[in-house]
Order: sequence, then C-alpha cells, then structure tokens
Amino acid sequence: MKKPNILFIFADQMRADCLGSVPGSQVISPHLERLSAEGVTFTRCMSNSPLCVPARSSLHTGQLVRENGCWSNRVGPDKDGPSHVRNIRDAGYHTAVIGKTHLWRDGPGGKPGRHVRECEHLLHAMGFEHCHEVNDPVETRNMGCYYTDYLAEHGWLAAHQAYMQAWVDEMYSGNVTPWGQEPAPVPDGADIDSYIGRTSADWLRHYDGASPFYLQVQFTGPHDPFDAPKKYREMYDPASLAPGNSERHPSPLPGIKARRQRSQAVAHATPYQRQRWRANYYGNITLIDDLIGELIQVLAQKGQLDNTWIIFNSDHGEMLGDHGLFSKAVFYREAMHVPCIIRSPSADQGRVVDALTDHIDLAVTLGDIAGASPLDSLGRSLVPCFHTAAEPAGKQAVVSELFGETTIVTDTNKLTVRIEDHHPVLLFDLEKDPGEITNVVDDPDYAGKIAEMIQQYLVPLRARTHQEKLKDYRAYVQRTGSVN
Repeated sequence: MKKPNILFIFADQMRADCLGSVPGSQVISPHLERLSAEGVTFTRCMSNSPLCVPARSSLHTGQLVRENGCWSNRVGPDKDGPSHVRNIRDAGYHTAVIGKTHLWRDGPGGKPGRHVRECEHLLHAMGFEHCHEVNDPVETRNMGCYYTDYLAEHGWLAAHQAYMQAWVDEMYSGNVTPWGQEPAPVPDGADIDSYIGRTSADWLRHYDGASPFYLQVQFTGPHDPFDAPKKYREMYDPASLAPGNSERHPSPLPGIKARRQRSQAVAHATPYQRQRWRANYYGNITLIDDLIGELIQVLAQKGQLDNTWIIFNSDHGEMLGDHGLFSKAVFYREAMHVPCIIRSPSADQGRVVDALTDHIDLAVTLGDIAGASPLDSLGRSLVPCFHTAAEPAGKQAVVSELFGETTIVTDTNKLTVRIEDHHPVLLFDLEKDPGEITNVVDDPDYAGKIAEMIQQYLVPLRARTHQEKLKDYRAYVQRTGSVN
C-alpha cells in the first residue's frame, strides 16, 4: 500500500483563538473551517517556545529548547542533529519546503548581501531535498531570497525594501503603531504570502514523483508587518471587532514593565486602535486562508486529497495589545497558544480534542504518519486520536522555554522558573484567573503547589538540559546585553 502524502501548512505568529471555527472568533477562514470540519482540532496546542527560531527548532528536532540549545533567535538547531524531516526522507518520502524556515541563522538578524541559496546546503543536511526558501520579512530588506528575486524581476524590490525598512525603523522607535501599517506596496497577489501560496500550489500541481511527498508550506504571515492587500482588510469593519483584553497586572515582572515602557503607543492604545490592529491582522489570516483553499483544490484536482494528511499549525501567537503588549516572546497564553488542525485522508472526523499538546508532539506525529524512525523525544504521537472516538489522554503538562526560563502549563496552573536553579518568577492560577492577570508566585498559599510542580515536572528534565549550550547562551547575554 502506498504511503500517504503529508502537507504541513505553517503560519507565523498566529493565535489559536483566530480560527474561524473557534466559538466567538470573528476571523473569516472558511478553508481552515473546512479542515476543522473534516479533521481533528486540538484546542490546547502550546508552543514549546513563544519565539520564532526556538519554536521551529523544537518542532524540527522533537526536542525541548533545553535539549537543542536554541534559547533565542540567535542560533538555529544543529544541522546534523535530530530532524523529523530527515527521518521522513529516509522513510522514502520526497521532502520539500517552500517559504520561511528560520532554521539556520547568522545571528538575531540577517546578513546583508547574502542569498538563501548560499545556505541551502544546511537545509539539505536537515533533510529537505527541494528548497524554495523565503527570508523572514525583516531580512528581505537587505538579504536575498527567491521572493526578492521575484520582486526585482518585476521592478518592485525597491518599494518593498523601503516599506520593510520603514517598519524596522518603527520597531526601534519606541512608537509602534501596528494599527497604522499600510498594505504591501505591490500589486494584489504579489505580496510575500501570496507568492508562497502560489509557488506551493504550482509545486503540488506539477509534482509527479514516484515517492510520496512531505511538503512544508511556511507562510510569513500573519506576523507583522500586517501587509495583506486592501481588499482583505476591508472584509472587516474595525468598529465591529472586539478590542481584546486591556486588563493587566498592576505590578508586572520587570521584563513586562520594560516592554510596555518601550512601546507606550501600544501600552496605551485606544479601543478603536486595537480594533483596527485586529482588522489588519485578521486580513492577513483571511489571505492565508484563501491560499490554503487553493492548495486543497489542487490536491482534489490531482486526486490526491484522499491520500494526503494535512496539518495546520503556527510557531507562536501574537499579543495584539492584550496585557498592553505587542508581538510575542512572553509566556502569556496569547503568545503561547497556537492553532492545530490535522485532517487525515479519511476526512471523516470533525472532532475537537481539548487535551494538552505541543510542537514536539507534532514532530513525533509527522514521523508516525510517514512510518519514519522515531525521534528521541518527549513528544507523543497524535495519530491514535484518528483510530478511536474516545477522548485521548492528554499530557499532564507541557513545557515552553525561552531566554533561560522554563514555563510549565497544566490544566490548572502555569509556572515559570529560571532554568539553572528553578527559582520561581511567575505563577498563574488558571482556575481562578484564566485571564492570567495576577501573579501569585509570592503568595504563601501557593508555596506547596510551586514545590510540587517543580518536583513533578522540572526535576526529571534536568538530565535533558544541554549545559554547554546553556552556558554559551548565558555568556552571549552577558557579552551583548541582549537576551535575543
């Protein structure tokens, strides 16, 4: 029996509550809703790190951040280290990636003048056979990729780079106004996500290899700048959108307080500004949803839809002004909680699973679908969910790590500690405080719960910590003064 194809669709910086199928969501996403109706939606999928490179590294390797050492955007995973992609390739699949990988790094930013072709050998070592890589948006202003080649060919590169530079300048200005960002300065259909979607559809349309395929489609949106064409923004009336959660802890952690102070416009955004922000963000999601619809259509036209697993996921979320913050890199639910839909070839599910899951589970699941050699991973395959109508037993806890800190999420609590000594810095009682407003880490009534969580969930992970890479990261922070 021929093995099934695998289509893994990955968004960048998409919140879990921004699926149209989520109760109360105001996002227009009919194609993702179709996948939900025909598949299984995992409603509590958490990122193993609320930042691009660490999250993607965990998904790629099946390892926690403490294991692969990718504590920030500074470095990606070892090219010769664990890779679910390489294992799937070795199981007889033709592996391909189109879009943003964010797996190899020249540091926290791109290297001016370099083209992604120069680093394609790194992706080959990781297991990708066909590579059509697109830079992170911030890097496209001074670094070459297949998308900038396309822009240059049509005479649009200078306008795009000026647009991106203006966005970068705003990020460093301390006056970030995401509600005021303009659409991409290119014709409709020429923005970066449309390019990725169209290129991916063409690849599927023309693939005629004897081997089953594993294709990763890596969109750059809805990560800012929110550059969707005007017609997608106009699908949303800002005045009708919920402005989000403006409540915040009166005495936040120093890092949160500093971020609010650096971004006063966001911290004090009016409800209407937050609504406009959401319209821009949702427009990007609807654009991506349309592109996903085209991918599904191509599979159907080729008679491959009933022989293809489709997985939709994201690396992390986006704060969208909630708690007075923008972007990610914090352990709030809005930055950690990601969408996760899996449609099997049988397309007869339409189920919702509330069990806790995470990126390393997806790495193991992808390998399981392909019949690949298993990773040495704490992740668990989700494939059994498709063989039983019963609610699967979820993880008791998931782990998310960044900047030398570890967060444990259970059904009832969220605890953040410093990795070296387990010093607790943050605790939310999710039963009493689902909005994550009040940090009760210093409340003596919770001392026993903190000790219990550390002993049960963190102490067993000590042996999995790559001490040399942690030491290297700490030295980098001390040397540069930057955690990223």
